Amino acid sequence: MDTINLSAFRDYVKTKFRFTQIYANQLSKFTERNFRKRIFAIKSNLGETEQDEQLYIPINLGRAVTRTYTDYVIGKGFSADFGVDTDNKEFVKISDEIGLQLLLNEAINTQSSVGYSILRVRSKNKKPRVEVIPVTNYCANMSGLMIGDGFEDIKEHLVFSVVKQELGRVFYVDRYEKTTSGWMGYYGEIWEYSESFVLKRRISEAQEEEKLDYLPLFLFNNDLLNIHTAVEDYKTDKLGDIPRHFGQSDYVDIADILQELNDRGSQISIEFVKNLTSKLSVPASFKGAQSAHGLRKKTETAVPKTHNPDFIIHGNGEHPAQYITKDGGYLDISIQHYIPLLLNFVSLLTGVPASMLGGEALFGGNNPVGTTEKEFEKFYARVTSKQNRIYAPLQKLCAAIMRATGKTVTALPTIKFAKTQTWDIGQRTEIASTQMNLGIMSKASALQFAMGYDEAETKEELEKINQEMVDAYARDGGFLDTTKEEDE
Repeated sequence: MDTINLSAFRDYVKTKFRFTQIYANQLSKFTERNFRKRIFAIKSNLGETEQDEQLYIPINLGRAVTRTYTDYVIGKGFSADFGVDTDNKEFVKISDEIGLQLLLNEAINTQSSVGYSILRVRSKNKKPRVEVIPVTNYCANMSGLMIGDGFEDIKEHLVFSVVKQELGRVFYVDRYEKTTSGWMGYYGEIWEYSESFVLKRRISEAQEEEKLDYLPLFLFNNDLLNIHTAVEDYKTDKLGDIPRHFGQSDYVDIADILQELNDRGSQISIEFVKNLTSKLSVPASFKGAQSAHGLRKKTETAVPKTHNPDFIIHGNGEHPAQYITKDGGYLDISIQHYIPLLLNFVSLLTGVPASMLGGEALFGGNNPVGTTEKEFEKFYARVTSKQNRIYAPLQKLCAAIMRATGKTVTALPTIKFAKTQTWDIGQRTEIASTQMNLGIMSKASALQFAMGYDEAETKEELEKINQEMVDAYARDGGFLDTTKEEDE
């Protein structure tokens, strides 16, 4: 492997995604000095810019979207059925020991915000170790990929970390290379890199080599395959292109809205600063008309070029600045009316109910009856879609965890996510009971309507109900077979 450019991925993380540009204030129409120094200065007395930016409304709103999905995609957990009870119990024990639930929550949060996440499973003394690889510490050699190729078709994967600086500019690199019979893992290679994060040469061979039947890296992403990528993009022989091919952030759909919210909030904040010292807002035409009205003797002294605490000029299309008094405030007529509108757009595009984003508090009350349930149906449909996208890699991850213990896994497990009720069970049960009594709904349909069961769950629940009835009749000395009529 010759010179490898590692800067592509880092550049992507820093600049390519629009939400990271928002965070860096690159999309703001205001300069760095105005935005950071003037705006955040009136919001907080904190000295560190990063802490000040925690108050940044668009970033907090974007995080609310991604973290909401994180809480519900894994939600109350999941189960993996390997077909053998002993294996299932052992997997539950291992999952608790390694904190799999927390690791998956971290992975899903990264997937939602960045567009994808990478997990790795390794074995030490027949004990599995699951790692969430930081997005800036992973690269892939995308050369030779074709449209339709998947994650495991990538020929070379690199996971790297920086070693002590006294050794110079070097990386520890764990490299996975695809072979004709499987994969080879090379652990602990030391590579020298340049200031622009280009691997120049390997200065130390791998400390450990491992022959692998399966790739121990697992991709969790928002798009199964990014079919929108142009064919020309695959012809570039460089690393760090994985997001463009396989991932899309949940921020992408709302990037324009977040930018608009950023700009509007910044504009209002700047106006607020100016309003603190202004007594009157006058149109730009005032400067030319003031002499005719005899307001001042000299035009230049009436409204000087520098800021005059008595006057502030607003141009065409700009809101007149208002002097802040107990009877009128600029913020009341702008930001408080504007944010709810944007929250509705964010909710529309992401599927996250506005009530989860604080919409009810801003809108001044609860939603009309029935609308909340409809909002949550759309939200959970999106959650289910995300669960379907991670189903296959989650199967492989669970199988790899069991293989790391020395178990032989011949088939992938069946994954079942815990359900969360999105409706009033009592209300639906009453409706289902009424329709059953009228003879227009079967018992199976009633269970599906009231409890949200699928066909397999409905069949299992009906078997339990029938068995309980048999046991009850047997206990009370009654008729035992519920499938036949009782003899006279």
